[in-house]
Amino acid sequence: MRIALIKPSLGEKSGRPYRTPAVLEPTIIALLAGHTPDDVQLVFIDERLESIDFAQNYDLVAITTETFTALRAYQIASEFRRRAVPVILGGFHPTLLPNEAARYADSLALGEVENIWPQVISDLRAGKLQAVYRSEKSGLQNFKCDRSIYGKHRYLPVSLIETSRGCCFNCNFCSVRSFYGPEVCHRPVDKVVEEITSLGSRLVFFADDNIASNPEHARKLFKAIKPARIRWASQASLTSATDEGFLDAMAASGCIAVVIGLESINPANLKLMNKDWSNRLGQIEKLLNGFRQRGIMVYATFVFGYPNDRVSDIRETVDFALAQKLFMANFNMLLPFPGTPIYDDLLRQGRLIFPKWWLNPDYRWEMPAFMPEQMTPEEMALAVSEGRRRFNSYSGILKRAGDFSANFSSPFKALLFLAANLVSRRDIHKKTGIHPGFSNCELLENEPGAI
Repeated sequence: MRIALIKPSLGEKSGRPYRTPAVLEPTIIALLAGHTPDDVQLVFIDERLESIDFAQNYDLVAITTETFTALRAYQIASEFRRRAVPVILGGFHPTLLPNEAARYADSLALGEVENIWPQVISDLRAGKLQAVYRSEKSGLQNFKCDRSIYGKHRYLPVSLIETSRGCCFNCNFCSVRSFYGPEVCHRPVDKVVEEITSLGSRLVFFADDNIASNPEHARKLFKAIKPARIRWASQASLTSATDEGFLDAMAASGCIAVVIGLESINPANLKLMNKDWSNRLGQIEKLLNGFRQRGIMVYATFVFGYPNDRVSDIRETVDFALAQKLFMANFNMLLPFPGTPIYDDLLRQGRLIFPKWWLNPDYRWEMPAFMPEQMTPEEMALAVSEGRRRFNSYSGILKRAGDFSANFSSPFKALLFLAANLVSRRDIHKKTGIHPGFSNCELLENEPGAI
């Protein structure tokens, strides 16, 4: 039996598929490989790096589907199904919009797919592939990865490892809670250490939604991985900076960088995001300095388009990011993801310019998908574009390189800082103009039905 696992491209720009050197290994593919019997031949196709040969024969094509890649996933599924190859779609997007996804596939894998993958293969052998497979528990209870599936694909030299899933917070623009629910699940610490040891990698990104969700568990993890002498980064909430002892343990375990969703420097916006807990933490500058004092670089994300945002606020946020000499920063227009409270609010208010932006080939990565309240869509797009340009300009990079407590605190961090920022600068340019899906690809639809 031969199964293809496919990671779709983000989309297309000027008739050419989006390609970038900044590609991380897709953990979900290794998870599926880890739960696949040895007598099944797996073929992994990463469309971010290579083209798909639709003439190949497969018993099943499995496509991992995010919202931005949904249209391309449906196009790939349609082409294989025209050739009588069954297709199963899984991931965040089909789980949040199963009725839509069911129109373009023979089967859906909803939720954490590694729990149901063995059943999918068993049913496929018996010729009884079901229309829907639904996971009812966390895959971290039976976590297995087989990274040999990556083969000769060239990814960034960093190993992705999951230690937990879910987040203790419920920001209204984030789909993590919609997918995983309110519970945060953790892998046993000894299993994480075992995986690190088996990889032999010295540079690790813990692909957690918030590694600081459970501070007590995080401290145990930090203590356990310290002897491995790895350098690591992860996503964490700003709450981790309120406890100096926690920061000390994080730094001592090898943490070199954190990705923090600051989202806004306006307290009123944070309240609307359901992040008003952030307003109670204290002065942001002081909290960020806690990381820097310990040599931890900060990669911050910001979201624009909330009711209190004006063009001047976008400029002030970029000024703040430069003044704080952040390692990196993402300046994003609010992108309403289906299944989130903010999407439902904007839809109800009639403010979505592209109600299903992920299916609309007229939508572009650098365009707003909705009408902001205190700016026109064009004004917001221009202000965000200018902010990205200013932050990632050579002068902006040079200014931020002047942080010798973190960004340039060692030759390794200096090299990482320069490489990451130069790649990001190039990638922003390459993403401008990208639209969902590929041109001239017709969809093959099933009759609509309820899941």
